[in-house]
Amino acid sequence: MPRARPITAEAGARGIDGLLLFDADCPFCRRAVRWLLAHERDAGATLALSGLDSALGQCVARHLGRELARCDTIRYVTGGELYEESEALWRLGCRLRAGWRLLAWLRWVPAPLRNAVYRGIGRYRRRLAPDNDARLEDDPRWRERLDAGLCTCLGLPTTLAEGAR
Repeated sequence: MPRARPITAEAGARGIDGLLLFDADCPFCRRAVRWLLAHERDAGATLALSGLDSALGQCVARHLGRELARCDTIRYVTGGELYEESEALWRLGCRLRAGWRLLAWLRWVPAPLRNAVYRGIGRYRRRLAPDNDARLEDDPRWRERLDAGLCTCLGLPTTLAEGAR
């Protein structure tokens, strides 16, 4: 199985072009994120990770006007925009290597249908994978807080950075 590209703190600060917020307590979600990282193409850009219920996730969601209580969908932040559910999935599909990039074609399926399937899987996601894998908080891509550099990379105002408030 291909391994995720390792990143250094220095490279991560400059090369981040997206932030994936997901349910870090869900074993299915953790496995899906590991799969995504293992199949991401080497384009010089890096995807940062954090939990939906983290301070970082809540700060971004609040800034972009999303409901904080609803933490049952992935969120993908890039270019100052927040994408959820199937829209986040097909946009993440654009980050994958050649053959897997075909998942980005999901954008041509009508959004109501895509989201219905997404929500259906989401209802049972905690039952779809055993809870015996390691958490992702020790991954070098994991972020606990927003700093000015990360805000800039994601297209968010630097006033959201921790310490700027």
